[in-house]
Amino acid sequence: MSVRWDFTEHDGVGVLHLFGFLGRQDTHRFEGAVDWVRSRSNGTLVLDLSGLLGWSEEGEAAVVRAARSPLAVCGLLDRPAPLLSGDTSGLIRISSDLRSALAYLARA
Repeated sequence: MSVRWDFTEHDGVGVLHLFGFLGRQDTHRFEGAVDWVRSRSNGTLVLDLSGLLGWSEEGEAAVVRAARSPLAVCGLLDRPAPLLSGDTSGLIRISSDLRSALAYLARA
């Protein structure tokens, strides 16, 4: 199963909801989706991973590369995320749910 996505907007913040599995073969499509969402919102982005069943190391790396500007990630659940957790740029904020992710970006 490959990745699918859906877009919603909350007060100008784009929310990209991911579903399925984000593997190496899907990173190009994912990066295109990120660019598409940013072009239709104020540029800030929340990645809601609560519908994601899993990802490869390349998929997680694509999420890290998406942090060109402040990025909130929510819905990790129990999924290990060593690359996200080790981000030293300060641009990625891991939140437990969509509401707290949106609140973080409102302050950023």
